[in-house]
Amino acid sequence: MIKTLTTTQVYTFSNFSKAAQLPAGEALRSKAFDFHGRSWRIKLYPTGFNPGTRDFVAVFVKCRTQPFDFYSAEVAVEILDKKGDAVFDDATAKSTALAIGDSGFSKGFVEFARRRELEAASCVQDDDSVVVRCTLVVRADVVAKPFVFPWRRTPAKADDGADGVVPASPSLFASGSAIDTVAASTSAGVPEIVNGSHTLTISRFSEKKASLACGECVRSVQFRVGGSNWYIKVYPNGHDDGSKDSVSFFLARGRCDEPETTAEFAFELVDFKEAGNSKSAKARRTFDNDASNSEHLGFQRVAAELQSARQMRYDRLIVRCKLGVFKGKPPCPLLAEVPTIAVPEEGSLSSNLLRLLRSHDGADITYVAGGSTFRAHSVILSARSPVFLEEVREFREGRHPWWHKNVDEEDMTADAFEALLYVVYTDELPDMSYVEPTDEAVEALLFAAERYEMPRMKLRTEEWLCSFLTPFTVADILSMAVRYDLQLLEEACVEYATPDHVWEHVKGTEGFNRLRMSCPHIVGEIESKQRKY
Repeated sequence: MIKTLTTTQVYTFSNFSKAAQLPAGEALRSKAFDFHGRSWRIKLYPTGFNPGTRDFVAVFVKCRTQPFDFYSAEVAVEILDKKGDAVFDDATAKSTALAIGDSGFSKGFVEFARRRELEAASCVQDDDSVVVRCTLVVRADVVAKPFVFPWRRTPAKADDGADGVVPASPSLFASGSAIDTVAASTSAGVPEIVNGSHTLTISRFSEKKASLACGECVRSVQFRVGGSNWYIKVYPNGHDDGSKDSVSFFLARGRCDEPETTAEFAFELVDFKEAGNSKSAKARRTFDNDASNSEHLGFQRVAAELQSARQMRYDRLIVRCKLGVFKGKPPCPLLAEVPTIAVPEEGSLSSNLLRLLRSHDGADITYVAGGSTFRAHSVILSARSPVFLEEVREFREGRHPWWHKNVDEEDMTADAFEALLYVVYTDELPDMSYVEPTDEAVEALLFAAERYEMPRMKLRTEEWLCSFLTPFTVADILSMAVRYDLQLLEEACVEYATPDHVWEHVKGTEGFNRLRMSCPHIVGEIESKQRKY
């Protein structure tokens, strides 16, 4: 009877920067571990498997007691980022075919990850280590008992040194650790489309642009939509010679053994609405296992224009990819694409009103908040907020040509009142690229929305906060949602945190302790839902 055994080993390789001084072909070795009655070891080559691949990090798994060919054994390798998410795996490797080394005792990937891309993707931990996760799958009819001294079986010529490599059969194993997005839409006669999105934040963008060459990218962690794994690739210096003055944005599919998939996707630069050209057109592409079709270009921006934009003053680029994955054969394309008429962003009503607010033309009312003076238009304020309407009525009864209103400094900061006026005039939040979801500025926005009865401002803030949900932030965001009665955000947080694998991470954060103290009923609600699974 054939039995299938699986083991997953996680090993931390220390002093990665120092190891980068090693000559090509020198490996860092993990401690040996026993599995299926044999001794194993993970080998990481920080400066390449050989001189010809010195720009790549190679990863191999070695069976120390007998060659791989003696029985069926498959290998899956991942390099994790600081949050423990997989960024590089067998599908993202330049060559997805397993190679054999050490005279048949090792299997792995020669060009697993470019070293500079690995560093740019935050895979080098704060303590200068790299974390590798390896999964072994063995199929055998008899499970061998562990040998007491496994190293005595190791042939002298099969030591941990490297030798030439030859192609091996593709891996039959691929882990599915990413979270699947299950929002689907259907209509009569049209295949089901599963929709999802992912946001990649690149901090210290200029540093990464300086360290990466043309054709090298920053990668997101893998995310799951429509039964497939996906990841975003951003090339700060372009993906080829023809785009070296631009920033290129690609959508790539993970997992080399997945079936052919058709998806529609588009990229958006978050908080770039005033900078122009912040969104790409929707593209429909087919992804398969062929290298040329495993990833597709979705968006490009001229690098100089992007870096000079006001939204980049904190040197942080946030890009969101929205995609819909077809379940089944997609509908046939139209015989001719319907032309579209682009309306310039500057001509929109919100842009015109924003210019009116900033120019003060026709302003007839003055507010003072946090020591700062703001001039506005009473008719716009009255139309947008019942509290403003009542205040304007009071001023009109005094028959003053100019109205002046002091706002208590303890209740309202200048920044919060300025953001309030921005939402009143544009129905959008101001530039939030410099704000973190747990900053006091966010609570100041919510307070302003409550005081002036601006439900749209609350909704916009809920939408913005929801884009920051991770296992490390969801507890604090959920506490805030409860405090300010943000029902949609509260429901989204509970839905996100409920799966067991997410909740286990949440319980290890400081925010969870605060949530448990302030909202024990919410913690109980989530844990009761888990028991129903």
